[in-house]
Amino acid sequence: MVTFSHLEGAFVTNFPYLDNMSVDPRIPAIPRRIVSGETGATPDLGLPDLTPIEVPEIEDPGREKTLVTRRILVLLGQHEISAERVGIKLAPEDLKSVFAALRQHARTGSAPELPARDEIHQYILDSIFAELVEEPSNILYTTKTGPDTMRYDAMKPEFWSECLDLLEKNLCP
Repeated sequence: MVTFSHLEGAFVTNFPYLDNMSVDPRIPAIPRRIVSGETGATPDLGLPDLTPIEVPEIEDPGREKTLVTRRILVLLGQHEISAERVGIKLAPEDLKSVFAALRQHARTGSAPELPARDEIHQYILDSIFAELVEEPSNILYTTKTGPDTMRYDAMKPEFWSECLDLLEKNLCP
């Protein structure tokens, strides 16, 4: 039994916990929320099934690599133009270091600091990395899950690394 005798008008309750209690008897008690683990039952919250799904294999990987590398080449071309405007000439070693950082990010989620000649060069390399690191989640593949529904899946890290290898092989001999 819990007694609040220090309050105006002593309040006594038989609840072993402080649940369902209010200090003022004129204020109705708030019912205690039951956690699903306490009852053993799983509540139906109306949420969709959140179990991990298996992303299907790409039907034509060669064609997809070509499309992805073309997209990346356009982005690299835009960055090269921007770099030239500020007096920076991108070398194959610059692209190799960006590609290596992108591959490491795909594997581990982190990336090393890119080696640069000066602050402007560092900014250019960081900008290229920042834009390209988002590409795997920007390129979506569709999977038909029902008669009227589609699921969109991001590119797998392994496939992204293969695209980067192809780019590096062609751009940085």
